[in-house]
Amino acid sequence: MMKRLVAALAVATLALMSTARAEDKPAKITVGYLNLVNAQLVTKHLGLLAKEMPDVDIKYVKVGGGGDMLRAIAGNDVDFGGLGNPPTAIGVTRALPIKGIFVVNMLDYVEAMVVRTDKNITSLKDLKGKSVAAPFGSTTHYLLLQALKDEGVDPASMKILDLAPSDIAAAWLRGDIDAAWFWEPNLDKAVKNGGKILVTSGEMAKRGYPTWDIGVVMNAFAEKYPSYVEKFVKAECEGIDFWLKNPEKTAEIIAEELSLPLEDATRMMKGTGMVPCDKQLTGEYLGSTAKKGKFVDTLVSTADFLVKQERLPKLLPRTDFEAFIQPAYLEKTIGH
Repeated sequence: MMKRLVAALAVATLALMSTARAEDKPAKITVGYLNLVNAQLVTKHLGLLAKEMPDVDIKYVKVGGGGDMLRAIAGNDVDFGGLGNPPTAIGVTRALPIKGIFVVNMLDYVEAMVVRTDKNITSLKDLKGKSVAAPFGSTTHYLLLQALKDEGVDPASMKILDLAPSDIAAAWLRGDIDAAWFWEPNLDKAVKNGGKILVTSGEMAKRGYPTWDIGVVMNAFAEKYPSYVEKFVKAECEGIDFWLKNPEKTAEIIAEELSLPLEDATRMMKGTGMVPCDKQLTGEYLGSTAKKGKFVDTLVSTADFLVKQERLPKLLPRTDFEAFIQPAYLEKTIGH
């Protein structure tokens, strides 16, 4: 009798352990990726995530900009995503359930303000009375407002339109707008059709307003599948490493993913900064679990600006932004 009871308990225990193991692996993950020139396109193209998670159904969803990504996160439509520092500041302030886990890219001239050459716009002051477009809630919308403030130009003196990058390109070709601050690959369409670059995001970084994109994971996913967050970060780091070591092959991938001429893809790549994953753990970027880096400073200053612009209701304590940055997954991935 006792032997049968022990055997039954052993079978039940094995069944429970088997169930627990099954729950440790997600059946499916959804990755929201920004339609930008960066290494996430390499990770996607080479199937690096699938190699890390061979038994998981992986779905990639293209997202137009930071505002759209915030809506996808709020709707629980993605497990992983990417955000610029302004939408990240907005998401943290609104208590969206996300963590920042790796640096997607630093933004240089891959984002810029383009103006019509036939409108004689040579400074931001010349935008008064003009129609200007930017995706609201994005890095470029933030920089537009910041640049206008620094030049003493009232945003109310012009018509600022909230359009997605593809819609900005279409509006430009129709002649509906005079200027726009947005990003490649659509930016190039405006430049090649009567536009010239007035200021780039890289120039704004030199003035003390850096912009970047950070990879995020939903809190619920991270709590349930922590090892799969590490697998995700490992795959993204392999994509970044490939970008840095194989620029010519990467340009071919970018050209194919974004349907661009190879020459344009090569030029656009040079306007995007990729940070090796071990360097991301330094004070210049994410920092470490023990001491967070300058990304926290950027989030605090970005949020403070958005509060003063009355686009956020209040400035959260610095500790809230420190809590958002979570280098632990990256530390485990590269063995720190």
